[in-house]
Amino acid sequence: MENKNNDLFTIGVVAAIVFVFALLDVLHQTGLLSRDAALSTDPMPVYTTQNFVSGNYLQEYDNYVAKHFYNGEKWARIVKNLELFWGKREFDDVYLGKEQTFFESHDAKTWQGTAETDSLALLERLSKEYQAKVMLVPTADEIWKERVPSYGDVLDQKAYLDKARATVSEQDFIDVYAVLEEHKKEEIYFRTDSHWTAQGAYYAYLAWWEKSGRLLPYFYDLDHMETILENYVGPLAKRSGLEVTGEALRVFEETLDKGVTVTYDGRVTVQGYYRPEYLDTKEPYGYFLGEGFGLIKIDTGLDRKNNLVVIGDSYANAMIPLIAPHYSTVYVVDLNCFHGNPWTLLDEQKASGADVLVLQSVPGFLDSFVKEEDVE
Repeated sequence: MENKNNDLFTIGVVAAIVFVFALLDVLHQTGLLSRDAALSTDPMPVYTTQNFVSGNYLQEYDNYVAKHFYNGEKWARIVKNLELFWGKREFDDVYLGKEQTFFESHDAKTWQGTAETDSLALLERLSKEYQAKVMLVPTADEIWKERVPSYGDVLDQKAYLDKARATVSEQDFIDVYAVLEEHKKEEIYFRTDSHWTAQGAYYAYLAWWEKSGRLLPYFYDLDHMETILENYVGPLAKRSGLEVTGEALRVFEETLDKGVTVTYDGRVTVQGYYRPEYLDTKEPYGYFLGEGFGLIKIDTGLDRKNNLVVIGDSYANAMIPLIAPHYSTVYVVDLNCFHGNPWTLLDEQKASGADVLVLQSVPGFLDSFVKEEDVE
């Protein structure tokens, strides 16, 4: 009886798929196409059993309906969900893993050139000359690796972190891996984005504090975080083209301080750490301190004994509101966007007794050192 039900279910699914594509053929014949399609001579994909089983037919229809049909994006989503039903888990270098978690492809071959050597040399210089603290953050595919599909391209971030630890002094290395591994069952990363959440950044902040030499950390209440968006959908999920359930974007109430002044690239000055205007863009994570700036200067309005220079990428942005109150001024330098000489800034701040912190994701940090000849 159970086998019979399974057979009926399979027949029903196949019949539904055939109906969908038959309907698309009818629409084609009756002219219910987009305006662009009326001018196009592109042939429709040819159906064969082999083409269908391989997944090529679904991929060709995905591209065809998105381009040619009225409301094509909706049809494209239908096709993608059919692909999902048939077991596909990779969409535009994005992997759909367990618990509806999306992962970015991190092909280790990309960093097989001089990227590793050059990056470790920079860490060594920053540690020796500026006593920089090093906080390199493993991404979700390292900590949540059990959710990643078995065929996913992943980088052994733990191995790289071990090399980074051996390169700098023990006092300067902050072991974020161990902290995030301890809290891996919590919402420390977004499911639909490549970044960590404010909660994940909070645990890293505590690891930083333990090596900061400061008497007490600042209080941030995990039980009373402010929900900014109930249905946050990050760019990884958007790139997949699938309809997904969003997640909560939350920040600590204590960081909603409008008295903080933030200046971007010496041109634009605003109040507060957060940028609500990014929530409706393709990069909603830009809500955390913005996106794509070379130098961010943060004046906290607090009388502290020294400043902080962060060599960071977008991963740093969720943690900056937590660490900034320990300083009078915080400079965030993104080496991929900064047009000046970072060593000049570091030397100036070193003379005044500033702290230095390297705060980036492991893949983001390595990406800064990849040369064109290293990429196939």
